[in-house]
Amino acid sequence: MALGNVIMTDTDGNISSDLSSSTEKVCGLLFDISAQPNFWTKGAGLALVDTLKDNVVELNSLDDADKIGITAYSGELDENQVSKDFLFGIPYYHIKHFFTISGGTGRLFVMFADCSQNWNAVIDMQKAAHGTINQFGVWTEKNLWKKTDPTASTYSIQLVGDLQSIGESLANTYHSPVSILLNANSAKIATTSGDEAKVTLSMIPTCVIDSRYVTVLLGQGLDTDVSAMQASLASCTPVGNIGAALGCLTQASVAESIGWVQNFDLINYFPDIEFGFGDSTLSDKKLVNTTKYSSLSAFQLEDLDDRGYVFLMKYNGLEGHIYFSGDQTCSNGDYRTIARNRTINKSRRSVRTALLPYVNSPIKVDPSTGYLSSAQSTIFSNIVNDILQAMVDAEEISGFSVKIPSNQNVLKNDTLLITYILIPIGTSRKINVTEGLSIKK
Repeated sequence: MALGNVIMTDTDGNISSDLSSSTEKVCGLLFDISAQPNFWTKGAGLALVDTLKDNVVELNSLDDADKIGITAYSGELDENQVSKDFLFGIPYYHIKHFFTISGGTGRLFVMFADCSQNWNAVIDMQKAAHGTINQFGVWTEKNLWKKTDPTASTYSIQLVGDLQSIGESLANTYHSPVSILLNANSAKIATTSGDEAKVTLSMIPTCVIDSRYVTVLLGQGLDTDVSAMQASLASCTPVGNIGAALGCLTQASVAESIGWVQNFDLINYFPDIEFGFGDSTLSDKKLVNTTKYSSLSAFQLEDLDDRGYVFLMKYNGLEGHIYFSGDQTCSNGDYRTIARNRTINKSRRSVRTALLPYVNSPIKVDPSTGYLSSAQSTIFSNIVNDILQAMVDAEEISGFSVKIPSNQNVLKNDTLLITYILIPIGTSRKINVTEGLSIKK
């Protein structure tokens, strides 16, 4: 025997290279403070220890952050030469981007936790939010890349696999699937003998390791405050762009990429772009080299894209405008984009919610066969059809198919089998145009 439930399972179809969810725009933002040993005992953290330590707080506007005491970067020090800014102003920076892009209001759950041992804080946040968070941002000073073999041609990727396990647990155990966006320390390379300050671009590894729930973000705004905030961290972790990415997701339909040029222009949020890595040796309180976007060739940018990273970029012909490069995940399968994951996650949550009232309900069978009756099959088919048709009408999917096997024996196993597939919305990732001259059409 087992407890009654509705179990949702995703399948990969090997696609080559009130029905609407009211929570699909709810976000979570986790700041890993494991590299800040005195975070709650000195400076701005001490003043907020009762409010934020071990707590998940929901912010609905930037004013909420101000009221709590999460403030912008000032660079000021107290009498003990400790920064007066809460985590050097980095949380406020991302929270401001989130609410500005999302239209001024929204639902953002925030937590500051020591994630030195694991990423269970993500699960704790989802529990505190009663499963409503649909996308997480994770900002951490942990190293993204590691060099374990001095003779290896590339670094190894870190953190992604562990966060993928958390994503799988949220989807399969807690029935609350999410997308996890990661801003980690790309400025220094972890080694067996300590961190290296210089990043060799050609050694950056692929982050595509069959981790559909995780997306790795690179890049940040090029301005004096961002440079000062990064230099204030002993780890020299880039400030990143996690708040802007989450803000874009709140404005995007589940089927839309945050890299959509027409809809997600970030010109007002990033004056220019750098990657925040290169040579993180400090000289006069500044990093020696932060790899300006303009210093990279088209080939180098394509290579970063091929390796699975999402970063801030520009397009020739749209000078001054800034965009995300795309929305790929750390997977190359059916769920290789955030949009595809958000789409299947929405259907999964909605279908499960609609079917939960029928757990342990009586089901009539055809007395001549003992199998599921056609009338009952129609009832359940209509439930799922209604939800998926609403997604078609909202242009979130192109189409769908629902199948309920007629020869299933519910009298024998007390289990109802339902299968549905979605035909996703396509994305014009590249547009190839052939041109030429001719004397006639």
